[in-house]
Amino acid sequence: MQNDKRIIPIVFSVDDNYAPFLGVALKSILDNAKSNNYYKIYVLNTEISQNNIEKLNEYNCDIMEIKFVDVAERMSRISKDKIHLRDYYTKAIYYRIFIPNLFPQYEKILYLDCDVVLLDDVANLYDVDLGDNIFAAIHEETMTVMDVFGKYSELFLGVQREKYFNSGVLLINSSEYRKAKIEEKFISIMHKYKFEVAPDQDYLNVLCKDRIKYCDIGWNKTPFPEEINPFDDSKLKLVHFKLNFKPWHYDGVRYEKFFWNYANATPFYNQLLEIKLTFTKAQEEKEKREFIALQVTAEKYTLDEENYKTFVIE
Repeated sequence: MQNDKRIIPIVFSVDDNYAPFLGVALKSILDNAKSNNYYKIYVLNTEISQNNIEKLNEYNCDIMEIKFVDVAERMSRISKDKIHLRDYYTKAIYYRIFIPNLFPQYEKILYLDCDVVLLDDVANLYDVDLGDNIFAAIHEETMTVMDVFGKYSELFLGVQREKYFNSGVLLINSSEYRKAKIEEKFISIMHKYKFEVAPDQDYLNVLCKDRIKYCDIGWNKTPFPEEINPFDDSKLKLVHFKLNFKPWHYDGVRYEKFFWNYANATPFYNQLLEIKLTFTKAQEEKEKREFIALQVTAEKYTLDEENYKTFVIE
């Protein structure tokens, strides 16, 4: 029961494939939660199995409540041929654009990707002062670690590589988001212009440019190896297992111990082990080819004279 606890609203987007990872994320939130908060979890979906719903509902307790929200009707507003995806992405990446209009009761609300684990109370991120910014977000490390993506951000999108943010961890200023008509503009641009490198993320970066409150990288840390991107682990608060840094596929991923410690305490543990045990060499090679292809795509767009900077947002 909520009683007089402070509500921390958090939204996830999920399909059946990512339900096990949501289970891990929820366990990590609970293990770091404070008892004076009430974590209201909204799971955006278009279809999710009853079996996964039952497993996720096991997290309902005196400080956490899980609600499933069908966004099929809202997704129907986007022409199917405009929903661009690449490699492991699913249409669930687009659900986040509807959040402020789906939940008008909240002045601000958190969005988290499913492939994260918390090492600190997520309420501390929720407490960030947004001012009149649309988002509080965290810099996308890939843009500064890999020059090909940094150039893409600057020369194609017109966003400084140090200012490009990751859309997997967002604190949303709902009123400013609605005032700026981000959902409407997002859908409008999707019907006119296609981004292939980071589909939803690129759209949000160009739409919300200069309206971002930047938070410490510890709130959205990519598991780059220490020798590639050194980091003071004492500042680690949230690990985001994106790109090819997936401990459910590979051994030796930085911070993998946190993922498996939480996973071991979920009803999805055996399923996650099965995913890892059945991950083949052919799949590994496919992921490598896809990441190389992504870099080629980024370079192609960077060299395109008809870049996004010449496109006018109506």
